[in-house]
Amino acid sequence: MKGEKLTERAEKLDTDERITYRITSDTDRVSTRVVRGVEEIVGTDDDRRTWLYDSVDPDALDALFSQKHSGGSRENGKVVFTARGCEVVVHGDGEIHIYVPETHDSDQ
Repeated sequence: MKGEKLTERAEKLDTDERITYRITSDTDRVSTRVVRGVEEIVGTDDDRRTWLYDSVDPDALDALFSQKHSGGSRENGKVVFTARGCEVVVHGDGEIHIYVPETHDSDQ
């Protein structure tokens, strides 16, 4: 899993001086995918997994997008927050987009 690329450019979603990435994996919890995706784009942090708590409660984020008690998936709604200079949008259907300022240096 370490060498596996988690994000891909989503050029069609680029907006006003922001580059968009889409998280391609759906096997991990939402909070784990957000952490791995942001770190893949902007690099790791010394506080590796704790920076997300500055923006959103990871357990609450996972709960919002977990299956309903009836077993069905949640498809409506979205959560938008900023983390490590990126705007993160988590959609109810499981899609996650990360918007990065165009001035950000990235080798992707």
